Amino acid sequence: MEVFLHEKEGLKGTDEEKKKQIDCVMSWAYAWGMGGSLDFQSKDRFDAVVKDQFKSAQYPPAFTVFDYWYDLKKEKIFKPWTTKVASFIYDKEMSYFDLMVPTTDTTKYSYCLEVLLKIEKPVFFTGGSGTGKSAVISNKLGK
Repeated sequence: MEVFLHEKEGLKGTDEEKKKQIDCVMSWAYAWGMGGSLDFQSKDRFDAVVKDQFKSAQYPPAFTVFDYWYDLKKEKIFKPWTTKVASFIYDKEMSYFDLMVPTTDTTKYSYCLEVLLKIEKPVFFTGGSGTGKSAVISNKLGK
């Protein structure tokens, strides 16, 4: 929340428009802050909780709250992470171990990491072996 509650981040408009934007950002921050480390089955259950508690955010019904990010800067709507995934450009000069193929998961976690690093907050990545935690962190810090 701390990152997004500034005009330079896109929080603009009438008081009513700002309230709607804050509701959406708060629901997104709540979902990721409280449920970001849940397993897939638990995320599905938690999705219902978030959508129920934050009805005013009006998440698209197609997927879970974890499948969207809130575009505060431009359209002021929830968008699927697929709209944020960068294209993969192969660089034959790079080491195989330095290559990072962007996916929706690497995009989600890179974004959350970037947001928290902006305000110098600690970040704890958790998950099973081989899920890309170290790769996401190394790639983001390398940039």
